Parts: sequence; C-alpha cells; structure tokens
Amino acid sequence: MKERFTVLWRRTGRSPCPYRSSDTDRSLPDLLREIVPLLKENGVSVEVTVETVDEGAGVWFNGAPLADLIDEAAGAQRYCTGPSRMEELGRPECAYEEEVRSGYVVPEIIFRKAVLLALED
Repeated sequence: MKERFTVLWRRTGRSPCPYRSSDTDRSLPDLLREIVPLLKENGVSVEVTVETVDEGAGVWFNGAPLADLIDEAAGAQRYCTGPSRMEELGRPECAYEEEVRSGYVVPEIIFRKAVLLALED
C-alpha cells in the first residue's frame, strides 16, 4: 500500500464537486473528511489540492482520474447488472449499457473502493 494519498480537484470557477453518493447523498468532499483522518491514523500522508482552471476540470487520486478508478471499482457491480445477468433474471430493461461510464453519482462503497485502488502499489 502506498504511504501517500493525494487528491487533486481541478474545478472551473466555484463549481461544487460533481461527485456524490447515490445511497447516502454525501458529496465526495464530505466523504473525504471522514476518510482522511482514518488514512492518517494508519500512516498514510494526505495532500488535498484544489485548483481553479478554465478547462481540464476533474478529480484525481494519486494521479489517476477518479472517473477511471470508479469504473474499475464498479466492475463487479456492473457484472451483476450486466445484460446477460439481467436477462437471466428476466429483467433485461435493468441492464447497464456497456459503453456508458459509471458517472458522478454512485454508491458510497464505490468511492471508498476508488480510494483503496489509488493506494495500491
């Protein structure tokens, strides 16, 4: 596990962070306020940087785009809601579309998994 966790949030103007949990309705900054002390207690140094930019907005954990980490963390969940599984359950209309990314609003556990993925060596 890496001993350093960096968060870079590049935002346009004073726009709020678009990431939010679908199950607890907590914003990413709210969730990080809970996670950061836990990381520090376990010997991980944390650096959070917020930059205002004209273009290239986004959030990165340890240099990795959060959108990519979310897609990776949501992989198992996406399998469980994939087309073949939903057809098997008789609910093909509930299947995700493979080309669609997970997005900004996902269950809180996905954000927590994204943090852990960013900390993997």
